[in-house]
Amino acid sequence: MAEQENLTNAPQGKSLESEPRIEAPADAYGVEGCCVRQFWAVVETDGRLVRGRNVWRARRLRTGVYEVVFTGDVSNGVFTATIGRPGIYTEPAGMISVALRCCLSGQRENKGVWVDTHDPDGTRSDRAFHLMVHTQ
Repeated sequence: MAEQENLTNAPQGKSLESEPRIEAPADAYGVEGCCVRQFWAVVETDGRLVRGRNVWRARRLRTGVYEVVFTGDVSNGVFTATIGRPGIYTEPAGMISVALRCCLSGQRENKGVWVDTHDPDGTRSDRAFHLMVHTQ
């Protein structure tokens, strides 16, 4: 029987539930520092980057699974994504989820975002999407 490919963003052999919970002190949410950095990408169903800001590359890894790699560290940012066409038409209804891209190394470490897109029934499907990251 052939081995099934790991289709999650978690490293092999590591449970996401075992991650330690980190709680920031109450004063950590103030207006501190300068300049929110913005990274964003509009990606077509085939993984092609249509337009963006501070994007190094976007690509489709397999059906409904994409990675977007930005030019700066996004590991402490907030990720927001929505299914949507790059132009005037709309994309059929579906679901999307995002996470920091696991296991990139070298110049790409902490710069990638993992994107999963699904049909309304939960089946992975290729969908165009818009992704935004805000970080300091």
